[in-house]
Amino acid sequence: MEFHIRMAVFSLDKSAFIAHTPSMDLFDPIPSRASKANISAFAEQVSVGIGLTRGAMLEPVVARMGGKIVYKTPQRMDGKLPESIVVRSGNDFTIFLPSITSLVRDRFTIAHELGHLFIHYPMVAKQCPGAAMRATRWVDPSNADLQRTEWEANWFAASFLMREKDFRAAYAQTSDIKQLASMFVVSEQSASIRAESLGLQ
Repeated sequence: MEFHIRMAVFSLDKSAFIAHTPSMDLFDPIPSRASKANISAFAEQVSVGIGLTRGAMLEPVVARMGGKIVYKTPQRMDGKLPESIVVRSGNDFTIFLPSITSLVRDRFTIAHELGHLFIHYPMVAKQCPGAAMRATRWVDPSNADLQRTEWEANWFAASFLMREKDFRAAYAQTSDIKQLASMFVVSEQSASIRAESLGLQ
């Protein structure tokens, strides 16, 4: 099924996300297989739809959607920080963040986890009624499906936080990546990747 058809499922109306049953069976996210361009366009649609402004805090957005953010102290210093989302329904979800990471990393992680919510949870809910979904940033490298969901969530996050029109306008004012990162409250790496993906560098 083409992504533009499935996008109808991703309504900003919370009633579209109500879980079928209170079951807590946990399922992995299911990749959409949509193109990067389609996911990026959808992310911008969501960003505009919720009225997200450049550099705005995401915690109030999560709260308005019925979600919460829990900060966890990493138990193991192996580079795998506790960054994940558990979705019980479209308006009942928890995003887990490490207590030791920076603001810009946390913003991107929140946007990434919202990508799982908007793109992957509706597919899980459709295929496995009553199931909850759990997505983690650290997946088995040999699991192609989970790797794909991570790419899709990253594409969503970049466009959600740095909408193309806004980013191009900012880039026209300054091509300095450090300044752009500050404008959009993202890391310099994220700003640089966004500039490259838009053909600006």
